[in-house]
Amino acid sequence: MADAIGLSATGGVASKTGRGVVAARVAETVTLFAGLGLILFAAVADRNWVDRHILPHMFLQHGPQILWWMVERSLAFLAGFALILPARRRIRGAFRAGRGGALMLDLSLIAIAVPLALVMSEFVLRSADWARLERWIMSEEPLRQADGQLGWTNIPNRTGVDHFGGTITRYALDARGRRVADLAQPLDSARPSILFAGESMMFGFRLNWQDTAAAQVGMATGLQSVNISVNGYGTDQELMRLRQELPRFARPVAVIALFAPSLLERSLDSHRPHLDAALRWRPAQPAWRLERVFKNVLLYHSTARIDEAVAMTRASLIAIAAEAQARGAVPLILVPEFMPEQPAERRLRERVLTGLPYVQVRLDRRWSIPGDGHPNGYANRIMAQAIASALAARLPRERKH
Repeated sequence: MADAIGLSATGGVASKTGRGVVAARVAETVTLFAGLGLILFAAVADRNWVDRHILPHMFLQHGPQILWWMVERSLAFLAGFALILPARRRIRGAFRAGRGGALMLDLSLIAIAVPLALVMSEFVLRSADWARLERWIMSEEPLRQADGQLGWTNIPNRTGVDHFGGTITRYALDARGRRVADLAQPLDSARPSILFAGESMMFGFRLNWQDTAAAQVGMATGLQSVNISVNGYGTDQELMRLRQELPRFARPVAVIALFAPSLLERSLDSHRPHLDAALRWRPAQPAWRLERVFKNVLLYHSTARIDEAVAMTRASLIAIAAEAQARGAVPLILVPEFMPEQPAERRLRERVLTGLPYVQVRLDRRWSIPGDGHPNGYANRIMAQAIASALAARLPRERKH
């Protein structure tokens, strides 16, 4: 009987030891492959990979953008190296010392804690205190309001005052939220007009009216400038806004739209009302706040998503040109580009604009507003000259006045 009990106990120990060896091997294998995966990713994510998956950014120049990605790539390599060597050795040692069960429990608790931390982070980002960080969009001049069709529009019938960098900027917005020189001088829907559709660069952000490209084109041509731009707009919003405003003018002479490779990121924003590549209107999709945080940190997009953005942007600009031509107006796309233009930016520009009427304006980075990054008054004069010259070559003589 004693021998039988001893054999049974020995078998139990052997069984437990066998399970421990298997668990140790599984844990080591998982750790090894995780580390190899990170190192392989770091090796594959070279400059060509970056150009395929990371779009130019409106507020992050290409140099810092590449530097940021190099840091992320280096961290991936270091993390992979740490998993393959120190972490895997520690796992092996823990199991050999009989602490495998405790280690697996710790890892299980971590696996539970990480999702819980993400859920709590999402809850905090949705809280009232953190929501205030996003209200700068609604509290920064020119003020905007929610719009069920476009996402947001300028608040009409007001003059906003912006204090920045020691200068004072006034934004006069008429009853339709269009930027004008003075509320006391309303737009005349019967006058020959040039419509400017775009976002903050076309709006003339942090510039007084007389310093904006729209105002200077009006002075150079003698035509009425109608600035329907709204800060933060994507190309599809430009199109939707133009479709609302263009029919209000009896004699549109030209339509100036805006495109820049650095704005293509906005074409991926499905968390607002938007158009798809077939120009079908889509409502805003629910957004996870953490998703937006990770997007800004990782800067990554799949090639399929970038292709969708290119297709929608190109379709929108083609439609803008068609809307203008249907009313007898000359379409022109303004492409402001702070130099040097990167190869990835050039490829995106060509993919979007091939066959479309556009004028590329090369800008020196010194021609930007200090501490802001938008084109300054001198850059706007350069853009206005390019627009006026392009229109002079395209407009019939009888339509130039």
